[in-house]
Amino acid sequence: MDHVETLPGSFMSSAAMKNARGFTLLELLIALAVTAAVVALMFAGFGTIGRSEERNQRVMERSERMLVVSQWLGRKFDALRLLSRRDGAVFVSFFSGNAAGAIWVAPLPERGDGGGLHVFRATPLRHESGRIDLSIEAVPYQGALMTLDWAGALRETLLQDVRTLQWHYQDGQTGQWVQQWDASRAGYPARVRLEIADERGQWPPLVFSLARAR
Repeated sequence: MDHVETLPGSFMSSAAMKNARGFTLLELLIALAVTAAVVALMFAGFGTIGRSEERNQRVMERSERMLVVSQWLGRKFDALRLLSRRDGAVFVSFFSGNAAGAIWVAPLPERGDGGGLHVFRATPLRHESGRIDLSIEAVPYQGALMTLDWAGALRETLLQDVRTLQWHYQDGQTGQWVQQWDASRAGYPARVRLEIADERGQWPPLVFSLARAR
């Protein structure tokens, strides 16, 4: 009988062929399921990161709004002028306030004594849509005999979409906080506190010391 040699590597045994078989359908389905789960987790992670960035951005924007309002009002109250105006036959202080807003005199722009004095009024501005903004109006100061005419005032929106807006005034003699400060009262409040809430909730109270009024 002729002997035929088999060249190494030329053929595979049946056992080796069984061990080298390809993926079965079940294994392929399992691999696809695992891959789909990994991809889903990745997209969920990206979505969480995106939402976190959006929340952080909203928090930063809200903090910036708080800072702008606080700094602007702080500068204006720091520069407040102790002046009087005539109201009928008597002279009253050029400061008054209630729960909705206040009126006072300060320079515009903030350049110390070099700035032109203006009468400021902080007031809620109501829109037909129901939105309420914190508005600032200003008219040039023309002396104690001037008439307050807000029709031609400069107007600027300091804060949009205000949900709560409450002004409080502290009596320096008693320490009591009130929401009505008439111009006929002797002197000025020692401090002004402003409570604001926006669409995301209540702000920390903004408290301004009227150093010139002490």
